[in-house]
Amino acid sequence: MDLNRDNAIMIEPCAGLGNRLLAMTSAYELSKKLGKELMIVWKREVGCAIRSNELFEMSVPVIDISEMGWKNGIFENMNSNRMKKKYRGMADRFFECDEIADAKAEGGFEKVRLMVAQEPVSYIKSYTNLCEITADSFSFLKPAPEVLARGNRVFSRISDKTVGVHIRRTDHVDATKNSPLAIFIEKMRTEMEGRDTDFYVTTDDVTAIEELKQHFPAEKLIVYEDKVLDRDSKTGIQDALVDMLCLSKCRKILGSYQSTFSLIPSIMGQAELEYCVKTEK
Repeated sequence: MDLNRDNAIMIEPCAGLGNRLLAMTSAYELSKKLGKELMIVWKREVGCAIRSNELFEMSVPVIDISEMGWKNGIFENMNSNRMKKKYRGMADRFFECDEIADAKAEGGFEKVRLMVAQEPVSYIKSYTNLCEITADSFSFLKPAPEVLARGNRVFSRISDKTVGVHIRRTDHVDATKNSPLAIFIEKMRTEMEGRDTDFYVTTDDVTAIEELKQHFPAEKLIVYEDKVLDRDSKTGIQDALVDMLCLSKCRKILGSYQSTFSLIPSIMGQAELEYCVKTEK
């Protein structure tokens, strides 16, 4: 694949879907600001086991690689190692995840911009954003047809009276600790005061839905039924993107503590985001 060897950014987004969207969209934004070409190196791995074109149609070059483990495909992994070596070798500098995170901690986005600006070609591996992003930062990608087909079962149920509710549990220890369900219930009741409101609820804990049903009428809760929660399956990741798209269509989002899954839809849809966080007493 052709790439400008004198002026380009290659981004390898890491971790889960929310983190990858932060890295990709900010790399796109930064490439525009610096007048550089952008290429995405999309890695299929445990926790995000899906090819890029099964999630998105993108208007920038994309290289798909696989690191699903040697037992799951020895030749795919060998080819991926070769591709990474090739493209990292084309870069004047390779920025690891920790280097980007440390630069942000030391000098904010401006330090990251200066580091990338001074290198003709940068290869960046990141799970976080390289600069501020807006709704326009998502313009280079759109959901794949298969994702839209799955989402069409629920998109039409969301209206301008819908508030999104994202309750993060399972692997996110900080969200579980700092965003208890009682806070969501309190905030949801506040949203209903004096206004016709319903809620699009997404969570990785099915027991949370059952508890919400004890506090709110069933017709007030919109749920994407029969979605797959397994992030090591293609359908599970597609359904995660459907959830994000649904949240982005809501007038407001009640989110979980430090969750990119709450943050990304609020930026994508320019929706108000209120984190449901308990206060220390």
